[in-house]
Amino acid sequence: MSISEPKKRCGLCSKQMQRWGTTLSGKPRWRCGSCKKSSIRKRKDNREMSRLFLFIKWLTTKTSLEEIALFKKISVRTLLRWFEPFWLIPPQPQITTDARVLVLDGTSVVKRKLMLLIAGDGDQHIPIFWSDVHRECFDTWGTFLCYLLMCHVQPEYIVCDGQKGLLKAIREVYPNAKIQRCVIHIIRQSNRWLTKNPKKRAGRELLVLVKQLPQIQTKRQKRRWIRSFKYWCKRHDKFLKERSYGPTGRWWYTHRRLRGTRSLIKNAIPDLFRHVSDPTVPKTSNHVEGGLNARLKELFRCHRGLSPQKKLVLAAWYLALRQGQKPTQNVH
Repeated sequence: MSISEPKKRCGLCSKQMQRWGTTLSGKPRWRCGSCKKSSIRKRKDNREMSRLFLFIKWLTTKTSLEEIALFKKISVRTLLRWFEPFWLIPPQPQITTDARVLVLDGTSVVKRKLMLLIAGDGDQHIPIFWSDVHRECFDTWGTFLCYLLMCHVQPEYIVCDGQKGLLKAIREVYPNAKIQRCVIHIIRQSNRWLTKNPKKRAGRELLVLVKQLPQIQTKRQKRRWIRSFKYWCKRHDKFLKERSYGPTGRWWYTHRRLRGTRSLIKNAIPDLFRHVSDPTVPKTSNHVEGGLNARLKELFRCHRGLSPQKKLVLAAWYLALRQGQKPTQNVH
């Protein structure tokens, strides 16, 4: 029955009700002549929308079920019954095709079982697409990027963390896109291998070079840093070739972590300074990893106990809300 109909039927005796003044808020009141019951007309779509807002508020903030139930003066069990239909209709991403800079990253939903791949717009700092996969590898990233390509997303730059499967997928799906390796990931991995207080002189010198990476803004600083790194490699080449031998004669490189850090930086250098040539390109994937992934993991902790499927619904609602937010101006 639409709101424009002049009559309303009683919920107890099913007889037509008549207008009986208004409520204190000004809404028309209806009264049944048989059972003397009075009520107001309620729209089902408004009720569903109100419940959806409560569901989103609970899902994407730290507000607890008990707080919402106390505010609505109902039980938690009733609130959960209201929320049940909304688990079945997660929002879908609205892909924007004018993304010039694409920022890619993945986050774990269920450790070693379920991942969420996220693509963000590097200019607007908003998510544009996401998808759940079982693991982060070449096949999943390839399928993810192929879907973006089908949606006519043609980025000029792609910012990523350098995961091998992801780099291979980018080169196959977007061969003309320029890759910007995330500087923070390089620094973080280097610090993990070198430690905060390296015992060897070569390690201490390399750690100083690694700490200089965030300050590189100009082409001159870039050339100077690359020369310093190449000089470090040449000066410590003999030291890095030192070997250790086991009882059986089997050998290995003594300073494997130092060699690993050297290889990490050497392989990343061609794609490490795109932001110098174009300052509008972010040098980190922070607005996806820190602005989206970190917040999702915080929400997962707040709502611990949810099933994997419900965690994906939570992530979809949060990312959909972020799509509609005004972009921040200080993320680079």
